[in-house]
Amino acid sequence: MGIKYNLNLMNYRTVIENVTRCSVKDCFLREDNSIIVIVKEGDMGKVIGKGGVNIKHLEQKMNKKLKIVEYNPDVTKFVGNLIAPITAKTITNEDNTITISLPSTREKGQIIGRDSKNLIEIKKIVSMYFDIVDIKVS
Repeated sequence: MGIKYNLNLMNYRTVIENVTRCSVKDCFLREDNSIIVIVKEGDMGKVIGKGGVNIKHLEQKMNKKLKIVEYNPDVTKFVGNLIAPITAKTITNEDNTITISLPSTREKGQIIGRDSKNLIEIKKIVSMYFDIVDIKVS
């Protein structure tokens, strides 16, 4: 399953790369009209900028909320980056099934989302980079 880039998404990606001088791995338009931006390992600070200056500038320029996620070749660390600012107790990978253990039902609800839409989005993004079967939340 690949990403379907439309002209707007390609333009957003170009704007982000021009402002931050970092290369964007991928970006996804979410249902709430915000954008998830996947950046290379180590580029998170550069994309956000000192005091958040880059992210604020980009959000104003594009009139969209941005969620910046740092890529990691370790699937469990990548999932942790993707669900941030929520902190999981543990994230494990057994037989290509990711299990996210959370400290409370409140965080569990935030990760899963109404009608499981957040969890479906997380599965879709993670499966683009890693060979996973499922993601479970406990």
